[in-house]
Amino acid sequence: MRVELEITGGYTGRAGTQKIDIDTARLPPKAADAITRDLEQLPASTWQSTFLKAHPAPWDFVHVLRVVDASGERTTKFHIDEGPKQLSALAGRLKQLASP
Repeated sequence: MRVELEITGGYTGRAGTQKIDIDTARLPPKAADAITRDLEQLPASTWQSTFLKAHPAPWDFVHVLRVVDASGERTTKFHIDEGPKQLSALAGRLKQLASP
């Protein structure tokens, strides 16, 4: 399964986009299982939905989560702390995995 998180915004706008691209097959089993569990906990209504603040501040980054697996591709767009709480938790986990 491929999990991609694109983070855009802040004062640099699109120029400062951060992309996290994770192939769960290349992760240690424990980390891959944790991501899979996080994804399974997301409500089905999360996918193909948008959870953005009505009046975002410059520091409210837009996150686009894309999951590609055997069942196809699913996407959602959100600000942290908008939408299902599991979404923000998953974004945090992906950021931790991507940090050196």
